[in-house]
Amino acid sequence: MSLNYTEPVEQLFLDLPLQDVINDTAGMPVTEPWASEYVDAIRDGRFGDAIWARYHIAGDMQNGIIEGTNITVLESIEEDAVGYRLDAPEAYAEALSLYANTSSADGHTDVIEIITRIGHEDIAELETRTTYSIRCSTNYLAYASSCVSLLENMSKQKIAISRTRAVASYGNCRMRVVPYGSGADLTYYTAHAVGRLIEEECSYVPACCSYLTVSGYSPKNSGHRKVCLSSKNTGCHS
Repeated sequence: MSLNYTEPVEQLFLDLPLQDVINDTAGMPVTEPWASEYVDAIRDGRFGDAIWARYHIAGDMQNGIIEGTNITVLESIEEDAVGYRLDAPEAYAEALSLYANTSSADGHTDVIEIITRIGHEDIAELETRTTYSIRCSTNYLAYASSCVSLLENMSKQKIAISRTRAVASYGNCRMRVVPYGSGADLTYYTAHAVGRLIEEECSYVPACCSYLTVSGYSPKNSGHRKVCLSSKNTGCHS
């Protein structure tokens, strides 16, 4: 496989360009040994290993659980797979075609099996697993102060986001969007406005803590792609 170091291998599960990981310019935390494993696995064509590294690369795993949730890595991958299959079917089909040729040395074929299984499930059945009317979440909680700073500092230009997935980050707060082409594109100006609404509507103090947190999303519609604001470093499904 010929590699392009400046573009993602594919837009969904391996959305960080190799160059950004190597140079630590991905716009999010990139930790070792996962950064090196991400790069090496992609070079070797071990796509299950590469996806596994991608879901660990931010360093927010504790004992196999994503920090701030009760969700395992495999559960998070399946959650994202369902959302991608519904939101970006063409990109999902391209990903399946790529992953069908993963190396025999791949140590995480279980990851490929999950993505393949979701790819073959009936769309109507998958849709019953996703409730788009729910806009706020108690998973992937970000500090509200980080999200406020993100919104204050992010670009507000009226230019298209295009293929960018990670729109902005600050502290532990991330703004992400679904893959390009899965809905009407949006500008940074619109993404900021949507993010402001999420921050206002989804801010709350969890029972465990004494500080405000935020986690939520705005479903894609005729005006914009799905926008997520939370601590999640992958996908766009709160």
